[in-house]
This record gives sequence, C-alpha cells and structure tokens, in this order.
Amino acid sequence: MENKKYIILFEKYLRNEASEEETQLLLNMLRRDKDLDRYLERMLDQSHPEMDEQMEQRMHAQIRSTITQGRKRSLRTASLRKAIQWAAIIVLPLLSALLVYLITSDPLPGNNHVTITTPNGEKAIVTLADGSLVWINSGSSLTYGSDFNRHQRKVSLEGEAYFEVAKDPQHPFIVHTREMEIQALGTAFNVSAYNDENYPSVVLVEGKIQVNTRGQEEILTENERAIVDKVNQSLSTDKVFASDYIQWKAGNLYFDNSSFDEIAKTLTRVFNVEIRFASDKLRPLRFTGTLGNSSIRNALDILSLTSSMHYEMNGTVIELYYGD
Repeated sequence: MENKKYIILFEKYLRNEASEEETQLLLNMLRRDKDLDRYLERMLDQSHPEMDEQMEQRMHAQIRSTITQGRKRSLRTASLRKAIQWAAIIVLPLLSALLVYLITSDPLPGNNHVTITTPNGEKAIVTLADGSLVWINSGSSLTYGSDFNRHQRKVSLEGEAYFEVAKDPQHPFIVHTREMEIQALGTAFNVSAYNDENYPSVVLVEGKIQVNTRGQEEILTENERAIVDKVNQSLSTDKVFASDYIQWKAGNLYFDNSSFDEIAKTLTRVFNVEIRFASDKLRPLRFTGTLGNSSIRNALDILSLTSSMHYEMNGTVIELYYGD
C-alpha cells in the first residue's frame, strides 16, 4: 500500500497540488526509504544528456537535503518541492512514466514481487512469463512474484480481472484474493473481488477450475459461477452465461440483479467519478442489463429510464435523487 502512496504524492507534486500534510508525509517516506533515495539519485544521474554538471550537483544537493534529519520543516518542505519541480521539468518522462511504473513493479533492492495497478477509469492487458494473458479492470491490482513461472504460477488479485491461462499441467495457475483461492491448469475465467464487494465471485468461461474459501471447495465447469457470501462465510454456485460477465473487456457494463448501491461503486471505478446518494431509497433498487461504456451520462440516462431515479451532474460529482 505504501507504493501507492508514493505514486499519488509524486503525481500531486507534478501538478503542484500537494498539501503541507502530504508534503510532510512524502518527506517522511523518503527519509525512511533509503533505497528509494538512492534510486532517485540514480535517475537524476541518468537524466537528460544536456543537463550540465552544475545543475546535477544542485539537484543532488536539494534532494539529499530534504531527507536529512534535523532541518526545519519549512526548509525541508520548500527544498523537496523545488527538487521535484526541477525534476519534473528536466526528467518529466522519467517521473511521469518510469517512476510510477517501476515503483508499482517494486524493482527496488530487497523486493521480490511485481504489482500492476489500474487506477479508476483505466484498464490494462498483461502477458505473464508463462504466456498467460490477464485483462485487469479499473481500480484493480495484480501482484506476482519475480520468480513467477520458475517454480510456481501464483498471483494475487484485488479487484477484477479476466484470465486466459496458458496450459502447463505440471504447474497449476493459482489466483489468491482475500476471500478465495482459484486453481486452474489451462482455462479462461473472470474473477471479481473488490474489497467493497459483499459477494466476490468467479465465472468460468472455458475449461475447469477449483475454488476454495474457508475450507469449502467447488469445482466449476463452463458457464458456472462461484459466489462467496462474506457475511455468512459461505460458498455457492449457479449457472450463468459467462459471456455476460466479461463484457467489460469490450467496454460494456453488465449487471445481474445488481443493487443501485453496487452499480454506483462500479460506475465510480469505471468512469473515475464521485457518486452520492441524496436518498437512501435508491440504494436497494435493482437493475439487470447492459449499460454502454461510452459515457457516464449515457449509463445514468439508461438507469433513469428504467427506475424512479434522476440525477444532477457537476463536473465529476454526481447526485442521485429518488422520485420524478
């Protein structure tokens, strides 16, 4: 989780939006993490070839001064901001792309895992070392060891992803979530396991998988779904049309008797907006069907036509109201 904080704070610096509290937090993180300190200086060493030696020395001195104990807070804050602003001007491609990517991938000394994170409003496709393909939905993280495919094939998921697993009978492919462990050999399946979901699930598209949770086990065949009830700590299965549950790959949003509360969480992730309920009467209302992913307004218009909901939108903040 600390890696995500690095990214958020650095991005705020690039936009000059960091508060004094966030400035101090980043300073403390830098001061604690000597590996990152050395890594940043290496980045500056390898930065723009036209940067003169005097500028390099000044930048090194500024960054070192911000992580030295004993300086006054105001001086440390100003120095850190100035150093990163300089870096933003001179090595912007490194800070905006390489730094974020490498921090999420955890290449720093002493780490042995890779984490790929998709912010709200974005998706990603990843090819793993064994040839398996993973589509990662918005607001999700996929983590795997740097030794993936050498001795084992294990990944951890927070959020939603669709897996097309390369066949390897000697090494089962295992997906860990907070509530489930899914084991497969060569198959395709979709896992939805956001932390705020009450019913995380896995849907099998083709092949066969084994799902385990709290000592309970189910074997799924094609077009079956396993659902975990977090409250009752139970595991159940049902028959579904698996293709419905992977429509998000093509840019559509499919809901199966989903509450407006659940739908709002999904729309928040997909469109990177903030949705507020002006009336709690809306939360338990349910909807089944597909919403286009062309725009948040299009999705809300469809929901408005099929329910007693209406909405007001101010930038990225949306208020949902009950009634005509």
